[in-house]
Amino acid sequence: MNKSTTALIKQIQEDYEKLHGIFEEMKVSVFQKDKRITQMARHPLFEIEPFEAFLRNEFITEEARATLFVQNEDEINPESEKLYTFTIDPETNQILHRIRYDENNNRHETVFEYTENFQKSVSQSVYGERLLKNNICYLFLKKGLPNLYLECTSIGVKSKQYALDIGRIDGYQQEHTFFKNISDVIFTRDAAGNIDVIKEYVKEAGAYRERPEILFKRPEANQTLAHTFKQIEDFLVTRITEQIQKYVQIKEEVYCLMLEYCMPEAFPPELAIGITPDLEGPYETLALHQLYNTPDLRYSYGEHALPVELYEEHMQYLYLFYYRAYNFKEYKRETFEYWNSQVREVYLNVCKRLMDTDFSASFKTSEHYLVMARGDVHDDTEYYYKRMKEYKK
Repeated sequence: MNKSTTALIKQIQEDYEKLHGIFEEMKVSVFQKDKRITQMARHPLFEIEPFEAFLRNEFITEEARATLFVQNEDEINPESEKLYTFTIDPETNQILHRIRYDENNNRHETVFEYTENFQKSVSQSVYGERLLKNNICYLFLKKGLPNLYLECTSIGVKSKQYALDIGRIDGYQQEHTFFKNISDVIFTRDAAGNIDVIKEYVKEAGAYRERPEILFKRPEANQTLAHTFKQIEDFLVTRITEQIQKYVQIKEEVYCLMLEYCMPEAFPPELAIGITPDLEGPYETLALHQLYNTPDLRYSYGEHALPVELYEEHMQYLYLFYYRAYNFKEYKRETFEYWNSQVREVYLNVCKRLMDTDFSASFKTSEHYLVMARGDVHDDTEYYYKRMKEYKK
C-alpha cells in the first residue's frame, strides 16, 4: 500500500467519525436541486463499488431488469420484497438519494455524490431513536475508469486497487485494515468480453491459499435449478462413493454414514461415520440426538476425520447458481422454509442412493445401518430418520 492510499485511508476514517454530519450536508444538497425525479424499485439498483452486484453473485438479465421497477407501493409484496425510493438527476440519470423503510418502519438511507475525479456514498440507518452509521465509501477514478475504492465501516477500511488492461478492468488487489491478509481478485471473460468468472486468491503469510474462492460465475444458457440440483445430487453420490471405496477402511461395525450441512450454503456436506462400539447402550433405547449428533461420531473431525475430498471447482459454479437463487439475507422465514425443503429433497435422494451402495470393502454395517443427513434446523434429524427408515423397509 503506497503513501497516497495510506493518506486517503486516514482521511476516510476521519470522515467516518463525522458520518452523520456529512450525510446531512449531502442530503440537503440533493434536495436543494431544482431538477430531480422520484422512482421506486424492489431492488437497491446501484452502489458506487464497481462490480458490486457480481461480487454478491447477482446476475440479472435485461429481460428481468425491467421487473425491478414499480409504479406504486401496491406492486410490492411486503412479506417477501423490499421497496426502495430513489431521487434521481434527470439529466445524468444518476441516483442521488435512496431510502428504504423496513417492516418495523426503521429507515435506511444512502446519499451519493459524483465528481470528475471521484464518486462518494454515505449510508446511515435510524432504528427508533437510534441513529447508526453504516458506511462511507469513495471510488477514485483515473481517466474515467475505477482506480481505487475505499469503504469504511465500524471495523476498519477495505481498499481495492484496480488492475487495468487496455481500457478495461481485469481484477483488483484487496486489503483491509482489520484483517491481516491480502487478496488478488481475477476476472475471466468470455469470447464476447463479458465477465464469466471472478476468483479471489487470498494470500496469507506470503503464500496463496491452496484454492481460490469463486465469487461469481455467469449462468450457462438455459440453466435451471432443477437440472442444477440433479447435477449436484449425481456428483455427491458419485464422489462420496468413489472416495469411501478408495480411501476409507474401518474395522468397527458401522451404524451411520452422516452427511452434515448448514443452510443456506448447503453444498458440499461434511462426512462422518458412527460405529456401534461408541453407542452408550442398545441402539433401540437411545434417542436420536444420542445416535446422530455429528460431533459425537467417531469418524468426523480432527484426527479421525475421514480422508474424503469433495471439492471440485466446476461444482462451485453449480453451488453458486443455487446461492444466487436463494439470497439468504433477503428473505423471511417462509422463503427459508421453501429453500430448506428443496435442499432436503436433494440430500434425501443422495442418502437413498448411498443406502443402496456397496461399501463392504470399506466397512461392515450393523442391522440398524442408515445413511443420514443433518442440517442446522431443529427437526432435520427426525425428518431424515423417518424417511430413511421408511426407505430401508
